[in-house]
Amino acid sequence: MALTQLSDLIIFLVALSIASERLVEIIKGLTPFLREKSENETAESWRVVALQLLAMASGVFTAHLTMPAAAEILPESWTSFPGILALGLLASGGSSLWNAVLGYVSSVKDAAKLKVDGKKK
Repeated sequence: MALTQLSDLIIFLVALSIASERLVEIIKGLTPFLREKSENETAESWRVVALQLLAMASGVFTAHLTMPAAAEILPESWTSFPGILALGLLASGGSSLWNAVLGYVSSVKDAAKLKVDGKKK
């Protein structure tokens, strides 16, 4: 996979992650159990687990909804059920994780360009 394709994939994952986070925030805002922290340690543990499961389900659901448009960007293997599941789980990792990865890939891309430019001179 070329660096440009990798950058496109990561940009897609960042957008997917942000969209799934918004869905989680909407559901969380409508559900007192998810919205309000509990003083009870056991109840708070269950709330955190529920939020993590909601994030994963939201990521997979959002990935599924984007498949008609994503099929133009992604390799064919990513548009099958296992691919959608993987994209959804990756998206549930959060946009901050993907922003860091995108920054890393951009740096690698810039370094590769500098290397090519240096060989031309």
